[in-house]
Parts: sequence; structure tokens; C-alpha cells
Amino acid sequence: MMEVNHYIARIAQNCVECGQCASSCIFLNQTGQSPLTIARREIAVSEAFSCALCGACEAVCPQGLSPKEMFGARRKAAITNEEIDINEYRYMFPDRKNNVMTAYRKHFDIDYSDIDQFDEADTCFFPGCTLMTYSPQLTRKVFEHLQTSCHCQGMWTACCGKSLDQMGLQNRLQQMHSNLKAFVQERNIKRIISACPGCHYELQEVFQASDVVIQTVYEVLDLGERVSTDRRLCTVHDSCPDRFAGIFSAQIRQALDQCGFSITEMIHNKAHTLCCGSGGQISHFRPDLVEKLVEMRQKEARLTDADIFVGYCLSCVLKYDGKMNGIPVTHALNLLLGVEEDFEGAKARATSMFSGSYGEAIWKEIMDD
Repeated sequence: MMEVNHYIARIAQNCVECGQCASSCIFLNQTGQSPLTIARREIAVSEAFSCALCGACEAVCPQGLSPKEMFGARRKAAITNEEIDINEYRYMFPDRKNNVMTAYRKHFDIDYSDIDQFDEADTCFFPGCTLMTYSPQLTRKVFEHLQTSCHCQGMWTACCGKSLDQMGLQNRLQQMHSNLKAFVQERNIKRIISACPGCHYELQEVFQASDVVIQTVYEVLDLGERVSTDRRLCTVHDSCPDRFAGIFSAQIRQALDQCGFSITEMIHNKAHTLCCGSGGQISHFRPDLVEKLVEMRQKEARLTDADIFVGYCLSCVLKYDGKMNGIPVTHALNLLLGVEEDFEGAKARATSMFSGSYGEAIWKEIMDD
């Protein structure tokens, strides 16, 4: 509980109850209580797992406080003290052989064995779990471009472990990070090209004490002179992991501009972006909050008159299921590389593999592992 107490003490000593965090966070708004009030009493486990850990509270706090860190630390304490049976959610543990994403790839015959088997590579592509699972066509297209633009020699189909951190599973996270370091050392990898903002910042942390360079795909892709002639007005949904550094945010806007797109901003953008509902895995713990977050984004998107809604985290893109008030939703890389892809019905496809007796067998295999 020491880490929890540290954040509780900071908030208890410095929160001025200005209400700005509640205005940017559905969860805090619903509680009707300030972080100060919450810090002065025992934080419920249900509250810890209702926070999206997105950092919107921290972005607006005039005192520089971070309620999300307090709730995140409370999650870790809940796991340590066995106050929650987190094993009920083992279907999404990325370090297990059988989980929802591996089952999806197996069910839909998504395989990368022709490009993810390499003994040594100076540069490798790290697409991240969501991209390589739910958009294999785009994943392969990006890898093809990277082979040309930066001599990328292999694709690394591992998970960065961020979801384990969000769930408070620190022991499993440390083991996964150790595995990542061992993989890099064994294959003499010097540079990792990331497509997912969550992976990017997680990998930066993992390899911060090494000489391994972590770059985004947008830094190294050669976009050439391709200019868009269709749907030129975009609104960009920024990803929460990129909220403070803004690396992806700046690079995507520059790339879209280079390719001939114009950008119109939503009310909440960049550092003040709204969470899509993927943050903190709350789609599993508080799906009701996810619905409200999507509704809020729909209202903001409608006000922009944009022709297309663009995300650069596929988890965000999938939350909007292909449409945002009739506006097509796509990944930035789809636009930049000219890869046509319809994300509508993605959620239904993921759910469909668990239907019927065959689906029950898949679920049993996942949970019995």
C-alpha cells in the first residue's frame, strides 16, 4: 500500500477541489466527490477499476496532481491483497498462450510465420497486439513499406505488456519485460519501429537504460508524393498514451498535411483528448462508462463537419465500429498508405467466434489454459 499512500498524501495535501478533473472525467463526475474527498477515505476496489487511467485529470489539474496514479496504485494493491479475483479476466492476459486475441487470429487464420521468424535483425517492426490481430492487411502493408524505407528485417509479434500494467499485474509485467529484453539481446536488435502509441511509450520505458532506439512508423515511412483527392477534411482522435509527449499527435498531423488532407479539430484534442473507452481496460470493468465516452465523442465529431474520423491507435478506431455519426472511421495508416479497409462490424466479428457450440469450445480452451 506504500505507493497508494504516496499518491493519497500528495492529493490530500495539494488538491484544492477546483472541479476541473471532474469536468474532464465521466467517472469522477459520477462519483460526485473530489479527489481530495476520495483520498481522505478508503478507495474502493470498484473505484480503482472504474478509472480509465487516461490522464485527462492530470492534464487539467492546476496543481499538477494525478488522480489516475492514485487509482492505478490502488489497483496494484488490490491485486497484491487479493481483494479482487483478477483471474476472472484471464481471457485478456497477453502473456498467456490462449487469450482472446490469439484465439481471434487462430479463428480467422491470421498468420505471420513468413515474416516474424528471424534470428537477427538490426531493425524490426513492432505492430502491437491490436493492429496485428484486427488489421492484418494493414499490418503487412506497413511492414512492406518499412522494408523499403528503413531496411526493416523482421516483424516482432509480441505484446508490450501495457495491459498487464493497467490491470495491476506487476509480477507478470516484470516477467514480460524481462522476456522482451532477452529477445532483443538474443537477436541483436538495435531499433524498434512501433505503430501503436501505447506500445511505443511502454517500449521506451522497457529499453530506457539500453541503446535500443524506439521510433514510430511515421518517423521512417516514405510517403512519397501521394496526395489525397477524396475526403480531404479529417478530424483526429488523439490517443491517451500520447497525451503528454504528443509525438504521434504531431507526426500524424504533419503526415496527413503532407498527403493533402486538411484537419479540423474536435473540442477535446491533443493533451485534452477524451479517452475512447479502451483506457484502463474499462470496457471489461465498466462498459457503461465506455458507452458514455463514445456518446461524448460522437457529439464532438458532429460539430466538426469532418469527412472522416481518424485515429492512430487501432483500439480507439475499433471502439467507434467503423462509423461516427455516419462519418467513416479509419486508422491514419490506412489513409496514408492508401489501404482501403472497412472497420464496421469489427466488434460483431470478434463476438461471433464465441457463438454456438464451436464458440463455447473456443472459450473453454481460453479459460482452461
